[in-house]
Amino acid sequence: LSPESKNKVALISFGSFRLGVQSVDADIDALALCPPHVTRGDFFTSLVKVLGDDGRVTDLHPVPSAYTPVIKFYMDGIQIDLLFARLANGTKLQSLPSSSSSSQDPKKEEEEEEDDPTSPTSTVTPPNSTTTTTNHQPHPRYEFQITDEDLVGLEDEATVRSMNGVRVAQLLLSSVPNLPHFRFVLRAIKQWARVHGLYSNVLGFLGGVNWAILVAFICKRYPEASPFVLMRHFFGTFGSWRWPRPVRLVKVV
Repeated sequence: LSPESKNKVALISFGSFRLGVQSVDADIDALALCPPHVTRGDFFTSLVKVLGDDGRVTDLHPVPSAYTPVIKFYMDGIQIDLLFARLANGTKLQSLPSSSSSSQDPKKEEEEEEDDPTSPTSTVTPPNSTTTTTNHQPHPRYEFQITDEDLVGLEDEATVRSMNGVRVAQLLLSSVPNLPHFRFVLRAIKQWARVHGLYSNVLGFLGGVNWAILVAFICKRYPEASPFVLMRHFFGTFGSWRWPRPVRLVKVV
């Protein structure tokens, strides 16, 4: 799509990169949010061909038959998992700026990232690089926001599933009272889980989003607590939690 075209695509990050807790060797989860005339067939044919012809792309593996269809590849040494979704009404996409695939008022994210050294920036460091990045970027990375209205008219369950990661990330970032504290604690808890062999959905343990939800729950329950106090509350709360009692961030209507 040309910059002059009204038919634009929003490239939206989610997962650890969106939350600002990615490790140096982590992949980037992203969603290509497309206008109505773009199909999943286009995504897994035309786009795959474009990526295959790009010299920066390696290990290209489209998986259209997955429960949540995905294109897996490396670009400039960075692993990327790219999902597809299209809106029933592409009007919102027409307002995207031509120089970026994301445009929304960053509100809380922008305000709290100013003092957060762990916040994600528009610059990504390859896993084999020793270069470090800071939050002093001339152009903050804003993300397109998916709303409930964007789900109206969607009949494709795979599209709804593909949007879930972005929607969960949006909820987490908007619900925690102190974003830097949330990131600090989540980084520490994830590292603790890895060291103790408890970080793996595949092996039946909790994955990244699960740990993020638990940390967000504690941050909401103790909004004034320091990161170290939050970690103490985390282990005290979930060490005695009456499973399978659900952990809810919002009230069920």
